[in-house]
Amino acid sequence: MDSMRKQFDQDLLLDGRYQTLSPLNHGSFGMVFLAKNVKTGATVAIKCITKESGSDTCPTAMAVDDRSEELEIHSHLGSHPNIVSLLDTFETEHHTYLVIEFCPNGDLYEAIRLNRGPLETEHVRDFMMQLISAVEFMHAKGVYHRDIKPENIFLTQSGSMKLGDFGLATRDKWSTEYAVGSDRYMAPEQFQETSYTQGYSPATADVWAIGICLLNVLFSRNPFATPTQSDPIFDDFVMDRQSLFDVFPTMSQDTFNVLMHCLAIDPAKRSLAAVRTALRSVVSFTTDDDAMDDFCMEDRDPVRATLNREPLRTPSITSPTIDNGGCFPWAKALRETSQKHGRQLSVIPDNESYTEDLFPEEKETTGKSWFTSTDPDSTSLNSTVESSLGMSYKSANNSAELIGHAFSRPVPISSSVPIKSSRALASVYGNMDENFSKSWSDLWEEDEEE
Repeated sequence: MDSMRKQFDQDLLLDGRYQTLSPLNHGSFGMVFLAKNVKTGATVAIKCITKESGSDTCPTAMAVDDRSEELEIHSHLGSHPNIVSLLDTFETEHHTYLVIEFCPNGDLYEAIRLNRGPLETEHVRDFMMQLISAVEFMHAKGVYHRDIKPENIFLTQSGSMKLGDFGLATRDKWSTEYAVGSDRYMAPEQFQETSYTQGYSPATADVWAIGICLLNVLFSRNPFATPTQSDPIFDDFVMDRQSLFDVFPTMSQDTFNVLMHCLAIDPAKRSLAAVRTALRSVVSFTTDDDAMDDFCMEDRDPVRATLNREPLRTPSITSPTIDNGGCFPWAKALRETSQKHGRQLSVIPDNESYTEDLFPEEKETTGKSWFTSTDPDSTSLNSTVESSLGMSYKSANNSAELIGHAFSRPVPISSSVPIKSSRALASVYGNMDENFSKSWSDLWEEDEEE
């Protein structure tokens, strides 16, 4: 087999006992495929990793280098019920093969994509407790994963989870290797050196990733594209942690309390023990009714990874286009709003006469609208619009006089006026050339709206 990245050869006998059955997944370091031990009849997963000497024969694969400690780490960790076990290993001239435990229900990413992830409160709690148990065990052994994400969390037939793929793991308690991991799950300090420290703790970076995974499980989405100031949602989060409620409006206060121990900006304030304690106190993870799920409750064919997998989506925010007058397009936003059915008020027939003139002529002659403020520099408009933009916005102070402009009738908004505007509104007035893209799973919400 010259290159496992180029093709998969079925029914090939490896090491005299492993018969290849079908591909399961592939990545930058090689391929994972399903195989059968012809001597025992056991079904296993085999990870094929390209050696440095084999990179010439397989140029599309990234070769294992000196920093990859996957085999050594598996051997060092030993056995744990929530960590994928290494069963065997063998080598050829160009490849290293890791024979690992097979998890027939695939990974958490596919479970979320197929709406088969944990949803019930107790299922979510138990799932997250297992993940914490796996990470605590690793850290006690001096191993730090650095790539905890749904794609690396595997599901067994019984519903338990197992953390796997230690290709980026390290045994260094302090690391200066920046940008190692997956963008949406990396902690802020993993992206760049800060002014007050050099390097970061891989242990606290793992705790951050656990918090992101919890949001993935509950809402099938990521809060940030990257935890850097270039992401306006993260920038708002740094200024006001409560802005997470704008991104996830059905998130419960209990969930927020858990996340504050995971997503602390200061790494020293992240704590696995505190996360565990907060999880035990959760009454409900969302404000919605507790949804029933079929999480690993029935026999299914082995779940394989889909090709060209994109990350779980981030908040789908399109930067609103400000018109030439500097005004936010409220009319367009309201047209896109899915209005809730509120309390129906009594109908008042419009057949009464009024003696008072509601719109005196002297105001009409001024060229100003009847609802233009007398002190434009001190006014602000706060409205909650549950629109397809997915967030609330605060209008900008506009000191320009509105002359000769025909205003439409005010449109009723079926929500209350917030007492305090959200910090998340700051994202509206960022750079006008910032673009935010949709990912494949944004189509889910569009289908629901239809």
